[in-house]
Formats: sequence, structure tokens, C-alpha cells
Amino acid sequence: MSNKLILFCVETTKQANIDYQYIRETILHFYKEDRKIVYRPVYMESKSRYNNKTVLKEIRNKSKLFPGKTHVIYFIDTDDYDVSPEANRELEQIKTFCSANSYDFVFFCKDVEDVFCGKRIPSTEKVKTVDQFKRKNSIQSIKPDKLQCKLYKPHQSNILNVLDKYWIRKN
Repeated sequence: MSNKLILFCVETTKQANIDYQYIRETILHFYKEDRKIVYRPVYMESKSRYNNKTVLKEIRNKSKLFPGKTHVIYFIDTDDYDVSPEANRELEQIKTFCSANSYDFVFFCKDVEDVFCGKRIPSTEKVKTVDQFKRKNSIQSIKPDKLQCKLYKPHQSNILNVLDKYWIRKN
């Protein structure tokens, strides 16, 4: 079996690199190492840029490294989908876009910190929070059922459902 590339489209910036760190911790903790899988982030800087020309160009360019063997996963915070019709509409547009392009869709309800830390974190504290999460090896305390939800529920995600397509879980 040959190598494959998985692109992680994340809402964060390259400088902050927040979401990708939680995702990477999840892979390292829950899955067996697979050297035939290469994964790289695509920093969208905001979920509203999910179909931005620059983002799509980066996906295309990185995909050329593994023609026919590249998979794309969008990692999206649900934010206020349940109280804001506009936020819910945007979320549905992103899901439709992913489906139309055969991309996988991972949600974090309400955001990545809410899932992994149990609460929403102010923007100014997010980098410090992910550093603490990694340093304290907090992924150890995350129960798998919290990460394999099918419906939007506070503090939950479907990340393991999607990553299970590509990696083999540890026992």
C-alpha cells in the first residue's frame, strides 16, 4: 500500500496553530502510528474562508504531491449554531460544500476548546490553553464516546468517527 496525504483544513492561523495541535494529540493518543499516512494542516484563518480561492489553491497544490491519494477533512467549530440562524446556515453551507467535494466534515461543538477542555476559552487564552493541554497530557482524560458523537451536543465531536476511516485505533 502506498502513502496517502490527509489535509486538515482548520479555522486557526498558522501562527496560533491551535486546532491542529488538538487534532494531532487525538491521533497520537487514539490511533496506531501509520507511516504510510502523511497529514498536513491547511490554515483557513476563519471558517468563513472554507471556500476561499487561496484555501482551495493550497488544497490543490498540496494534493499534487499525492495524486489520487489525497483526502481532505474540514474541522469546523459549530459555535452558536443553536441560537444564531446565520451561524447555522454557514455550518450547513460548509457541510454541503464538503459533501459536494467528497471532503470529510468534523465538528467541534461548540468549539475545539469546549470539546477538549470542557469550556469555551477567550481568544487571548487559546494558545496558552493548548500548550497546557499538551504539557499535562490531558488527552488521557478524554473519553472516546465524547469524540464519536453523530449529532451536535455541547462538549462533543465526531472526530473519531472520521479519523477511523484512515487510522487503526489502539486497543
